[in-house]
Amino acid sequence: MFRPSLAALSLAAVLYPASPAVQAHYVQAPCDSVTAGGFVFKDNFQMANFGAHGGCKNGQFWGEVNYVDHENQFHMKSEEITGYLFDPAAPDARDICGWARINDQEQRVMFRVRLVDNGEPGTNDTFGITIDNWYTSGDRFDRVSSRKLAGGEGGGGNVQLHKGNRSNSIDPGFFALQEWQMCGDIPSP
Repeated sequence: MFRPSLAALSLAAVLYPASPAVQAHYVQAPCDSVTAGGFVFKDNFQMANFGAHGGCKNGQFWGEVNYVDHENQFHMKSEEITGYLFDPAAPDARDICGWARINDQEQRVMFRVRLVDNGEPGTNDTFGITIDNWYTSGDRFDRVSSRKLAGGEGGGGNVQLHKGNRSNSIDPGFFALQEWQMCGDIPSP
């Protein structure tokens, strides 16, 4: 369970001082939670595994994201969840943002995961991830565009959007945060 402090989120405001206009439609998600796990074939048809859960609990953002890219031999494991958002036009989708390490390296990276629960048995659910590679040469973002967990796009697994309960609460100050403060300038996958 990760509980970023408001000071850590303020640091994100310093690192990313301007709001990107292209993401203005995302807002804080309601206090509920999402869980997901499975595998997808990346845009180049190489396999990747994922496990993710997130939301708000006991006054803080909460969650964990694991992503294993078999082609590039790396494991991204989240260390801090800094945002939980949704697009009002897509009420069954949630984005989880945060900081992670790849293969336990010293450098931390920001990431953004998009999970969509399109009903059971999960074949129409979708997963996508964008990882900020700002510290490396080459493409800035490592991205798996949002894709179905089955239904012709390969992959498998399930996304479950869970209704809120008493533990799903957030500090009122978190509702004042803008998308760019929670996710930097990382686009939704």
